[in-house]
Amino acid sequence: MRNTLLLLLGAGILTNGQTLSPAWVELGEGGRAIVRVVVNGPADCPNAEVDGASLAMAPRQPVPDGFRPVCEGALPAGARSARVKGQVLALPHPDPSRIVVIGDTGCRIKGTEIQDCNHDWPFERVAKAAASAQPQLVVHVGDYLYREDPCPPKDRNQCGGSPYGDNWDTWNADFFKPAAGLLAAAPWAFSRGNHEDCKRAWRGWFYYLDPRPWRGGACNATPPPYSIQLGMFQLIEFDSSAAIQSSVDPGQLRTYAAELASLHAENAWLVDHHPFWALKPATATSPAIAETDILRQAWDRASPQGIAMVLSGHTHLFELLSYGPERPLQIVAGDAGTKLDKAAQGQTSGVQIYGLMVQESEDQEQFGYTLLNKSASGPGSNWTLSLRNPKAKEMLHCDIQGRRAQCKSGS
Repeated sequence: MRNTLLLLLGAGILTNGQTLSPAWVELGEGGRAIVRVVVNGPADCPNAEVDGASLAMAPRQPVPDGFRPVCEGALPAGARSARVKGQVLALPHPDPSRIVVIGDTGCRIKGTEIQDCNHDWPFERVAKAAASAQPQLVVHVGDYLYREDPCPPKDRNQCGGSPYGDNWDTWNADFFKPAAGLLAAAPWAFSRGNHEDCKRAWRGWFYYLDPRPWRGGACNATPPPYSIQLGMFQLIEFDSSAAIQSSVDPGQLRTYAAELASLHAENAWLVDHHPFWALKPATATSPAIAETDILRQAWDRASPQGIAMVLSGHTHLFELLSYGPERPLQIVAGDAGTKLDKAAQGQTSGVQIYGLMVQESEDQEQFGYTLLNKSASGPGSNWTLSLRNPKAKEMLHCDIQGRRAQCKSGS
C-alpha cells in the first residue's frame, strides 16, 4: 500500500487545488522534525493530524515574489503517527540504519550547456528507485536548481517550455515534481550547494528547504553548522555553498575554520557540498587537481575531531576516497541528475591528495544514488555502501569500517 502511495505522489495524482507538492518531513538542529507542504495560497494551509490530534500549519512569511507559499509545522518529539490530507508522513527513525544519499539533481540549462530535460533527464527515475529502497533518511548534498537560463530556440526539442530562474515553477520542475515520491518516502536532511548561493537560487533554498526560520529578503552566505542527532547517529550540516575554489580568501578561511572548530562530534558524518579531499578529474586542457583547497586549510587549522565520514557533491559523479585512520572517508555523490563529469579513471589510486596517500578509491561516471546500510550496532558501527543506477541495479558494493573502505563491483 505504501509503495502504491509513493507512486501516486510521484505522478502528482494526489495533489489537489490546495497542495502543490506532497507533504515532506525535514530535520533541523538537534533532529527537530518539521513538516512542510507547498500550496496555492497562504489561506490553503492544511492541518496535520499527529497521534490523532490536529496540528496547525502556517505559511512561512513573507512569501517571495514568484513563489508559491510553503506551510510548515513542528512535529512533537516522539510522535508515533502523522498525516497531512490523508498522506501518511514518514517520521524520523530513532537510529537510522538505511540511508539514501543524492546530490546535484537538477537539469542543466545554462549558456551552451543544455541537457535533454524533456526526454532523457534521469533524476525522476533515480528518485523513484531510491524511494523503492525504503530509506529511513534521505540526505541531499546540494545543488537543486540548474535551469538558470531560458531554453535556446535551437534546443527547444530538449528543453522547450522549461521554466528558468529562482521561482516556484523552476523549483517545481527541477526538484519538487521529480522528487515527489522520494520526498514522501522518508525524512530529509537538506544541504545547500553553490547553485543556491547568494548570487543564484538562494531565495528558493532558504524559503523552501532551509530548516531554520525564514528571514525574508536577506541572504546569509555562511550560516553556522548544525547537528542532527537521531539516537546514536549524528549528522552535521556544514554550509560550504560560498566556498571560493580559485583562491583562498583569508576572511572565508577564518570563518570556515571557526565553524569547524566549534563542532562537537562523535563518530559523526559531516555533510557539505564541496568535497574536502577529492580530486577534480582531468580534462583535455587541465590535469587532475585537488578540489577545494580552502576547506582543506580550514580543516587543518581547526583539527576537528569525531568525524568518520564526509558526504559531498559538486563534482558530478560518484567518488569514494579512503585515506585510512588519519582522515575521514570522503564520499562524493553528485551523480543523481545533472550532466555528468568525466571520471578520474584510476587517477586517484595510490596518489597523494593534500599530503595523504589514497588507500582505496572508486570513481563511477553513471547516474544513480548511494544507499548506506548499517551492518552492526554501537559507536564503532560498520556500514555497507551500495551504489545503484536508476533501475536500482547495484554498480558498486563497499564495506565501510570507521574511516576505511573496501569495494568491489556490484552484483
